[in-house]
Amino acid sequence: NLGGWARGSVWARLSFRLLQQAWDAADLQRLGDMMTDDMLANIQAQLAERGDQPNRTDVVTLQATLLGVEDLGGQFLASVEFSGMIREEVSAGASPFREIWNLTKARDGASGWLLAGVQALQ
Repeated sequence: NLGGWARGSVWARLSFRLLQQAWDAADLQRLGDMMTDDMLANIQAQLAERGDQPNRTDVVTLQATLLGVEDLGGQFLASVEFSGMIREEVSAGASPFREIWNLTKARDGASGWLLAGVQALQ
């Protein structure tokens, strides 16, 4: 389980920020530690498209809402809705965002929660 949603919500928001920092830095090692192999392959392709351009994302506000957890036998699947305001360019104002993150965790505890997919809602 998420260990109680109050604690889970703090973990989810921290994970969002850590993943965003790793994305901005194009840190494949850190990204790989926090996501599934399939998701990492997707992110590597996006980083290749981005090239050497620096990226900086300021997370101005962030909310996390647990939408549900499913027991898939050998693993758990959690869906978390993130929303808030982010700024991706220093000279720009903050923009609203809303995403659903799907996270998986092995039932045997062999790994922590790993990002398996992201769906942008706006």
